[in-house]
Amino acid sequence: MATKPLPPAAYRLLLEYDGSRFHGWQKQGIQQTQDGIRTVAGSLEHILHQAGLRLVTLGGSGRTDSGVHALGQVAHLHLEAKGAPRPGELRRILDAALPQDIALRDIRTCLPRFHARHDAVDRTYLYQISRRRSAFGKPWIWWVKRGLDLDRLTRAWMAFEGDQDLASFADLDTEEDGRSRILRCEVAEAGALVLLRVRATHFFRRQVRRMVGASVACALGEEEPRRILEDLRNPTEAANHDWGAKAAPASGLFLERVRYPGDPELGPPKPTLEIP
Repeated sequence: MATKPLPPAAYRLLLEYDGSRFHGWQKQGIQQTQDGIRTVAGSLEHILHQAGLRLVTLGGSGRTDSGVHALGQVAHLHLEAKGAPRPGELRRILDAALPQDIALRDIRTCLPRFHARHDAVDRTYLYQISRRRSAFGKPWIWWVKRGLDLDRLTRAWMAFEGDQDLASFADLDTEEDGRSRILRCEVAEAGALVLLRVRATHFFRRQVRRMVGASVACALGEEEPRRILEDLRNPTEAANHDWGAKAAPASGLFLERVRYPGDPELGPPKPTLEIP
């Protein structure tokens, strides 16, 4: 009688990373190392391989775009059960080998059926705009050199709340439906920083950067907030092109948190650094 294979050892990881030198989360194929394409998932897989651990599955809660940072990326990791380390040992392996722009915040065992993306209730992104030049914060902010009208910025940002068709504000695949439920949009000030936070069931490629770019264009008087409402009601290819050209840079964008059943709500937006 054949022996039934053991289920994989399953872990839930909480990670933060500076995305400045990464081409996003997702591994880009077996040639990525040879081609110099650096991804967060690829870096983790390389460390596990070097440690002699046999990877079964590694999946993130979302595919952050190139240059986007994470304060709370969640991943599920499955290793072959034979020789699989305890969480504390695996943490020591990762902490010793992770590059300086990735940090493991937490690791714990989980059920093999836990899926970081499919089990998520919602996701929250935070964008940091600076109203002055910073000698220290450039990799994590967008410095908008002209004065921002915060009232217009807020009206534009809040226009995105609700059940929306975001086809004008995202890069969609041919067969992809652009509808998403944007649960909450928030604006806060912290010194020289303006913080834009958005929570939704799911996000599309470059969606948040286009939302931020559109809101800043309104705050600068280049566009009217009502245009955002019009392009949400009636998406067009022309609008998609226009907002794509105005997309905010990746440097100010953070995947702040991924929420699962039973997790509490987030408190008010807080900056990742202080810029007085």
